Amino acid sequence: MGSTKKIILSAVSMACALSGCAHQTLRGETYDDVSGRNGGNTLGQVTESQQVTASRSIPTTAQVSTTASYHFTMAQAYATEGNPDRAIEEYKLTLMYDPKASLVYARLANEYVKKGMLSAAMETCKQALGIDPTAMDARMILAGLYSNANQSDLAIHEFETVLKTDPAHEEAAVYKAQALLDSGKNSDAVATMKTFVKTSPDSALGWYYLGRTYHKSEKYDDAEKAYRKAIDVKPSFTQALLSLGFMFEESKKTDRAIAIYKEVYDESQDVNAATRIATIYLKQEKYTAAIPYLEAIEASDPSDMNTQVKLGLVYMETKTYDKAVSVFSRLLEKNPDSDRIRFYLGSLYEEQKKTDEAVAEYRKVPANSKMYSESVLHAATLLRNSGKASEAKLEMNTAISKQPQTVNFYIFLASMDEEGNDVPSAVSTLERAYKTFPEEERVLYYLGSLYDRMGETEKGLAKMEQLLFVNPKNVDAMNYLAYTWTVLGRKLDTAGEYLQTAMKLRPNNAYITDSWGWHLFVRGKLTESIKVLEKAVSMKNNESTILEHLGDAYARANLQEKAFATYEKAVAVSKEDKDREKVAAKLASVRAVLVQNGRIGPGRTASRRPASVKPTPSQ
Repeated sequence: MGSTKKIILSAVSMACALSGCAHQTLRGETYDDVSGRNGGNTLGQVTESQQVTASRSIPTTAQVSTTASYHFTMAQAYATEGNPDRAIEEYKLTLMYDPKASLVYARLANEYVKKGMLSAAMETCKQALGIDPTAMDARMILAGLYSNANQSDLAIHEFETVLKTDPAHEEAAVYKAQALLDSGKNSDAVATMKTFVKTSPDSALGWYYLGRTYHKSEKYDDAEKAYRKAIDVKPSFTQALLSLGFMFEESKKTDRAIAIYKEVYDESQDVNAATRIATIYLKQEKYTAAIPYLEAIEASDPSDMNTQVKLGLVYMETKTYDKAVSVFSRLLEKNPDSDRIRFYLGSLYEEQKKTDEAVAEYRKVPANSKMYSESVLHAATLLRNSGKASEAKLEMNTAISKQPQTVNFYIFLASMDEEGNDVPSAVSTLERAYKTFPEEERVLYYLGSLYDRMGETEKGLAKMEQLLFVNPKNVDAMNYLAYTWTVLGRKLDTAGEYLQTAMKLRPNNAYITDSWGWHLFVRGKLTESIKVLEKAVSMKNNESTILEHLGDAYARANLQEKAFATYEKAVAVSKEDKDREKVAAKLASVRAVLVQNGRIGPGRTASRRPASVKPTPSQ
C-alpha cells in the first residue's frame, strides 16, 4: 500500500475521531461526549467544515437510553486511552441498545482502522451511511479506506459527496486533490484546490495544497504564488515555507532554497530547516558551513545517531580532529558494537598519523562484520608503511584464516611478497587464491604476470588464456598475450587481431599502443610502426621499454641520431639495472656508429642523464 494513501487514511480517521460537538446526535437522540473530560484531551472539538452536520436539531439528553449512553461514554474513554479493543467492545454494546446511531458506527470504524481491520471498517462506514447519508465523518473515513485500497475513483466520489454538502470542508478538498494526484490527474487536482480556495480564501491549508498540486505538476511559478499566499494567510505556516524551499531545491535554485530555509531556521530554529541546509552544504562539500546546522540537529535530538556520525565525519573532513574523536568516542560508549563507528574512529586516527591507535581500533572490528575486510586492509597497510612488514603479513594470514572468501586479502599479501622480492611466495599465495577463486580476473592476471617475471612464460600464457576465456574482452589479457606472442614470434595473426581489438577498446592506452607498434615492427611495417611508437611515447614518455622500442625502430630505419637520443632517454628513466644495462648497450652501439661516421664527437656519451642514474659498464 502506498505511503501517501496510508497518510490519507490515518489523517482522515484522526480528523473524524476529533469531529463532533459537546453533544452528539445518535438516531435522533443525544449522548454526552466526555472525551474532553479525560485528562484534558481535545476529542470532540468541532471543525468549521463539519458544522453543517452538527447544526442538525439536537434532542435533550433525557431522551437517550441510559445504558447506551454509558457504553458510548466508556467507548470514548477507552479510545482516548489508546485501547481500541475495549473501545470496539463498548461501541458494539452501544449499538445493541441503539442500532440506528450512525455516529457510533463511524466511531467504531475509526477503531477498526487503528487495529488495521480495514474491511470491517469499510463495512461499518457503509452501515453508518445507510442509516444517515449525511454522516460526513463516516463518509470521510470510507473515502480514506477506498484511497488506501487503491480504489481512487470511489474515494474521489466520496470526497466529492462531502464537498457538495459542505464546499468549505477542508479535509475533503485536500484529500480529494491528493487522490487525484495519485491517479495522475494533476489538472483535476489543481482545479479542485482552486475551487476550494475561492470558497475559503482564508484557508492557509487550502493555499498550501494548491501549491503542492502545482508543485507536483511542475508549474513552479504558480506553486510559488500559492505557497506564498498560504504564508500570507498564516505567517507562522512553517511547512509552506519548507515546501517552497524544497521546490527551489528541485528546480536547481539552491541559493533561493537556502535563503528560505535560513529564514525558517532563524525565526524558529526548525530542525527540518536545519536538516535541509546541512544536506545542501554537504552535497556542495561546504563542510564548515554545514557544521552549525548539524550541531543544532544533534542538540535537538541527542539520540539521532545518523546526524552524530555525519557531524563526526565533517569534523574529520575539516581536520577538527579533537571534536571528531569526541563524537565517535561518545557514540562508541553508547553503541560499543557499532563496527562502522569503530572503523570511522580508526580512520580518524589514521588521518592523524596515530598508527598504533588506528591499528588498535581496526583490530577490534570482528570477522563477521561487513567492515572487517576494509579494517584489516587498512591495518595491514599502516603496518607495512611503518616498516612492520612481518606483522602486516601475519595480519593478512590471520584474516585469510577467518575470511578465506575475501579475494583482496590474497592479492594484498601477494603484493607484499612481491615488494619484498619474494616472488615465489607471492605466486604461492595467488595459487591458494586461485583454488578458491578460479575465475577471478585479478588473480589470473596477477598470477600470469608473476609467472612471466619468474621466466615461466608458458605458465604465464596459460593463465592469461584462461583469463581471456573467463572474460573475452579483458583488454589487459589481450595485450599480454599479443605482446608475448609477438616477442616469441608465435600466433602473429591472432596477436594482431587481439591488439586491434584492444586498441579500439582503449585507444589512449600507452602500453597497448606500444604493443601494437612493436607488433608492426616485428611484421616489418617499419614506417607505420614508428608512427605508432611515437604516439605511445607521447602518451607516456618516462617508460623505458616504450622508449627502447622506438629507439629500435629508429635504428632499423637508419635514423641513428633519433635512435641515440631515444636510447639516451630510455637509460635515464630505467628503474631496473637489468633493463638499464640492456638499453645502455644499444646506446653504446649507436654511439659508435655515429662517431665512426663523424656525426657526433667521440666525447658525446649518455652522461647527461640525471645523476641519480647509475653509470653503465659500457661507459
